Amino acid sequence: MITISEVHDLKEAERLWRALSPQETIFDEWDFRYCFYKYNPYPLCFLVAFDKGEVVGLLPLQLHPKHGYEFFAEDPCEENRPFIKSGYEKIIVDLYTAVPGAAKCYDITGTDKFTVSLPLEDYKYVLPLAGLKNFSDFLTARLSAKRRRSLAKEIASISASGVKVIKSSGGQAVTHLEDLFIFNNNNFAGESYLKSEEQGPWRDLLRLAYDWRMITLQIGGINQGISLSVFYGGEWHYLVTGVNFKEYPSLGKYLVKVNIGEALAAKAKIFDAGLGDCGWKHLWHFDKRPQHEFEKSASGRIRLHKV
Repeated sequence: MITISEVHDLKEAERLWRALSPQETIFDEWDFRYCFYKYNPYPLCFLVAFDKGEVVGLLPLQLHPKHGYEFFAEDPCEENRPFIKSGYEKIIVDLYTAVPGAAKCYDITGTDKFTVSLPLEDYKYVLPLAGLKNFSDFLTARLSAKRRRSLAKEIASISASGVKVIKSSGGQAVTHLEDLFIFNNNNFAGESYLKSEEQGPWRDLLRLAYDWRMITLQIGGINQGISLSVFYGGEWHYLVTGVNFKEYPSLGKYLVKVNIGEALAAKAKIFDAGLGDCGWKHLWHFDKRPQHEFEKSASGRIRLHKV
């Protein structure tokens, strides 16, 4: 018989997370998530499923003061989901049903029956790298001849500007991260996901011992485009960027090109471009992975996908 209990203690929540996390993506790492959680430490409510005393499932939630329960450190993490011991996938619906109040949970991944019955929120975009040796292979495999010529022309214009690619680490990476913040805020103003109050977690992340890959594009000796990625579990997570689009409109595409090349050199299996199209990912014909949303009213009603 399956029983479900609530855990509110941070240390016990961490223990359970580490015990059940499949560690398939960077978003499955407690240390990664905790960098964001500690800046907004909402009350925890980890729902733990037991079968005859054995822990077999975990739905890691926190209580947001406005919209109710959400995933632990949900913003800005992706690929949220319960952690389930193999063979117990049927309890996923039980865990969600046990959420003790109103909830809005986003960016949920999964192929189980219950998850796919939830409303579609958006897609995350990924590029499988198997069979590709270089960026030219990608162009041939994914883009039409017309699109290849157009993209090649834009990339050539950046190459002609004398762009220099720098792979930074240590103190240099910390400095370049600040430039990334500046460019991102200049481009998106109030809609930037890297506003000043949201920058602290990213600074803290660079102190963690993950395989960080910061790439900076310099033109005329000046930083003009920066990306921060992490290579984890065979996936190249293209996390955050900042680019001087005003002076170099095609520089963002060049930055993606460089990152795909680096991912191939690292023998990554997947180039993960993250959630949302952002005006370019569908044009590059990346694969789409559905991300669902879970919404539960205070009365207990769960919104499902309308067929």
